[in-house]
Amino acid sequence: MKRVLLAAAVLFAGRGFAAAQEPAAAFIERARHATEKYQDQQAAIIDGYRRIGADFPGMGEHWIRIELLFDGKIDAEHPEFLTYISVAGKAKLLGVAYALPLLAGETPPDLPAKDAWHDHFRTVEDETALPHRHLPGSAEDEPRLAMLHAWIWSPNPGGVFAADNWAIPYLRLGLQPAAHPAVSIALALSLLTGGVEYFSTTVESIASPKAKQLAAIREAFARSRASVEESVRSGDMSRLGDVWNTLWKSVEGSIRREARDPLRSVLPSW
Repeated sequence: MKRVLLAAAVLFAGRGFAAAQEPAAAFIERARHATEKYQDQQAAIIDGYRRIGADFPGMGEHWIRIELLFDGKIDAEHPEFLTYISVAGKAKLLGVAYALPLLAGETPPDLPAKDAWHDHFRTVEDETALPHRHLPGSAEDEPRLAMLHAWIWSPNPGGVFAADNWAIPYLRLGLQPAAHPAVSIALALSLLTGGVEYFSTTVESIASPKAKQLAAIREAFARSRASVEESVRSGDMSRLGDVWNTLWKSVEGSIRREARDPLRSVLPSW
């Protein structure tokens, strides 16, 4: 079922979809009012939301309410996705996401945030798994799933409708996010909360390293994680950007040259 979910959504979602056509501020206010109860994750489960896919360093977990994907409309009060992270063992709601299946030639609504919609071209299962979510799709000439994130329960330095939220690595660790955190620092911090597994799996999936290369890659991640841990412990995080950049120089030096560009295409920029 999951393998054909996107295709089914596109086929069965009503054409002439109803979309939110209201200013961003009003849209966000309605979304916050309607989803406040989901700060208790059990309430989300009762209403039919279920986790799907991986826990992304800059997005967290996606929880989907499947039937909303098929209704062909965007309603601020009924988001198709909720996004959670775990902080000190407790689920924390950070935001919501809206998804609209589109046929070739169709475009998402202008409001509440025209330029913030992004397209997914594979199944929902693939798009929420490693490492497919970063792979580029084609243009507007095929069925796709348009998606809009809204970080309405936690500030996002990149903007409320940005796809990634690089305050998340700070929040997971109980740290106060910087006002304008460097993405490289946030990426380094993510190594302490699942980032090693996420990024090493991405490297292995894209680059298919041989045994010797794999050992070098895993050693680079372990070394970098230890450096980040020491920096956080000491309270001096000024060098974390350098730690991240050094890590990726080591990784790229350990994989085939022809795998470097495909790997860069699926990783966040920093």
